[in-house]
Amino acid sequence: MELLKDREFKGLFFEILREETRDDDYYRYLKLIVRASNFNEKKKKIALWMRYVSVEAGLIRGTIWTMNFSSGSYLQSNAFVDIEIQFDNVTKAHDGDRIELEINEGRIAKLLLIRENSQWYIVESTDYSSINKELKSRIEHFESIEEQFGLVLQHFSAKVIDDNSLKLYCEVLALNDEVLDTSFTIEVAIYDLDYNIVHRDEISKMAWEFKGFEVFEFKVSDLEISVEEIGRIRFYPSK
Repeated sequence: MELLKDREFKGLFFEILREETRDDDYYRYLKLIVRASNFNEKKKKIALWMRYVSVEAGLIRGTIWTMNFSSGSYLQSNAFVDIEIQFDNVTKAHDGDRIELEINEGRIAKLLLIRENSQWYIVESTDYSSINKELKSRIEHFESIEEQFGLVLQHFSAKVIDDNSLKLYCEVLALNDEVLDTSFTIEVAIYDLDYNIVHRDEISKMAWEFKGFEVFEFKVSDLEISVEEIGRIRFYPSK
């Protein structure tokens, strides 16, 4: 297992510096001090969400007291901030406790951490930036069909939103800069690892609407499979 503090997330590092507790007649809580460091050349927006699974008190949602870091706040280049996250009704951190951590609503990473020997280790990690690259490699299109419609499809990309949602993009150009005289539709089909179609979407354009170049965006939500189970993505024109 890898220590949380040793993992890099797009130039960002996170470390649980210390654990503070209070247990008296007025209040009982566990507070974690999480240091976020930005080693990028530009400022980065950081938002954290954390849920604690305590062997003592069960499942607890954390409250972030450091201003704006629950909804997102910018951290300047080569700077760090210590973020206070409080869990009520927990009197102590124990080895075996777990943390569910999302960085920027999961767009950077979703992690499952475990405490062992007073250190926090990464048990599971979903890094959406690597999934984006993997999905892009699974995109297919058909030049011969595009030519029949006088179109070129190019520069495809995928951007994962969460486990079951993503956005797909492609550039649509008129072949040889010719003006189209017919309307057309760009369709996208998503397949699972067994190549069963699990989603289909389309965007239609009237001939007079299309000026020869446009970026098409497809918003896919509530897939019946996770984005990691996508086996193939196909773009193609139709009437």
